[in-house]
Amino acid sequence: MEGTTKLNTLTNIVYILTDVLETNLMDMEAAYRREGYGLRHDVKRQYNAAIHAIRRLKADINKCSAGEQESFGNDADMVNALLLTLLDRVGDDDPLAFKFFCYIKSFPSKLGLDLQVDGAFAHLFDSQNKQAL
Repeated sequence: MEGTTKLNTLTNIVYILTDVLETNLMDMEAAYRREGYGLRHDVKRQYNAAIHAIRRLKADINKCSAGEQESFGNDADMVNALLLTLLDRVGDDDPLAFKFFCYIKSFPSKLGLDLQVDGAFAHLFDSQNKQAL
């Protein structure tokens, strides 16, 4: 796909999030093992099936050039770092997450995509309205 479109951006996000999921699944299992725990047999089977499915999804990336593969990997690492940092900083504090969201939204769009993501925080305003009643 030539140029930046919402479709190729969504496709890239799927590949990036698939890589992020694989990384975090593997890190989680390694952390369990370090702590002396293991996955139950049925969970281990599901884990292996998930890793196998992720690798099949990522197989298309192997057909890309080495530079494109590295770019996907770098993007996945950055997204993972952003997610982990955001989760660490906001915890369960949804209003604080909303403040981060508004801060990020204050920057101009680089891709000009029509994002329909404001509804993700509707529950904050719905609960505020219920409390006001």
